[in-house]
Amino acid sequence: MAGSFRPPRPAGPTLEACLAEASAGSPAAVYLFDGDAFLAQRAGRELAFALVKEQERSLNLVELDAAASPAEVANELVTRGLFSSGRKVVLLQEPAFLTSKEDVEESFEEARIQWGVGRQREAARRLLALCAKAGLGAPDLRPAPGDDPGKFKAALGKALKREFGFAPGEDGLAFVVAAAGYAIEREMKAAKDDSGALDAALERGLPPGHVLVIAAGKVDGKLPLVKKLAAAGRRVEVAIPREGTFDAHVVLGPVIQTLLAGTGRKADAGAVERLEALVGGDARTLASELQKLVAFVGDRTVIGADDVEEVVTRTAEDPFFALGNAVEARDLPAALSVVDRTVADGGSPHMLLATLAGTVRRLVVEKERARVVVGDRVLRSSRDWEAQVFPSIPPKEVGKKKPYGFWMKYQASTRFGRGELLDGLVTLHEADVAMKSGQDARMQLERVLLGLLASTGSERRPA
Repeated sequence: MAGSFRPPRPAGPTLEACLAEASAGSPAAVYLFDGDAFLAQRAGRELAFALVKEQERSLNLVELDAAASPAEVANELVTRGLFSSGRKVVLLQEPAFLTSKEDVEESFEEARIQWGVGRQREAARRLLALCAKAGLGAPDLRPAPGDDPGKFKAALGKALKREFGFAPGEDGLAFVVAAAGYAIEREMKAAKDDSGALDAALERGLPPGHVLVIAAGKVDGKLPLVKKLAAAGRRVEVAIPREGTFDAHVVLGPVIQTLLAGTGRKADAGAVERLEALVGGDARTLASELQKLVAFVGDRTVIGADDVEEVVTRTAEDPFFALGNAVEARDLPAALSVVDRTVADGGSPHMLLATLAGTVRRLVVEKERARVVVGDRVLRSSRDWEAQVFPSIPPKEVGKKKPYGFWMKYQASTRFGRGELLDGLVTLHEADVAMKSGQDARMQLERVLLGLLASTGSERRPA
């Protein structure tokens, strides 16, 4: 999606530095790993194992799941381990009370998968914890006697979309209803999302030798508790890095090297490049595919691009959004690069054309919307635009969207003349007809992009 690139955080603590602290016997009280859920769990478990000797883990390493409440975490932290001379570590995995809104869908899907493989209690606990954040309890998730099942599921889907930002499919809704029934029958309730006990424990300081290790996915950094946890120890970002601005792409080299450590295998540059294109930024899938590749290459020590082509199927989302970003930035080389990579990977030129048409139409809409209000004058300030143009947008179109997104599209539209955009729509229509008539699709795409983006500022038609 456009605008998904986020600049990296300033460099902070690393897993290696945390492991060094553990080896030196001077760990921090709290370690919060966040970013990618799979990499965070891997890092959290590695650190926990480094902190607690193997023979003591059954008693002095406590693992809590996603449904654990802050109070449950605090209670474990202040309870001494059975080996009085040893260390106690609480490993908290993907806590729902820290989950960011953008990570709720992934956590929900994990609960659905747990339910499908027979881990009903864990799945129900995770679901209840997520729903509790939205003020929903188990009775709200199951139809009452006499309710029409179809109408109830439709209403439930709308409620979950409103609270979570996504609508579960038919299978997802069936899981919600079944898991709610399971929870009601066993009188399971979501723990109260009250951070007071954990706040107090952090304020007092944990007992000597007690360490809290949190393996989270994306956390809500605005939560006061996240800030307190980071202040009490180390917050370590574990995520697959990205490069670029308008055409951001994953950089898998360092992650692949880490995941292959101990296997006696390494991936060459060609293999890394193909994995970046086929797998993208899904660390869990990447780890699974690397396991297959290690088995596939047998005694060979180097995994090559041909091995990746033979074993790995494409799971990464097609980067159609990157084409829209490049067009909005009026960056011809970046746009052509997206077309090259997508077509080479088997992507659909017709989908690229549809994405391009949607981008140009949106630019036309925003340019015309402002033109009706302020004429051909270009608004340079977001404050001026919000005061003069934003009120003209129908409330139904705005919905819960923020003005900033509309403003960014308007800004992009000012990089083009009005005539250029209208000509672009005509060219897009001609390309669509030509592609459906059997003409070379890639050539038609390049023709549209050259016509729309190749001109310099002095050559642009008037707005």
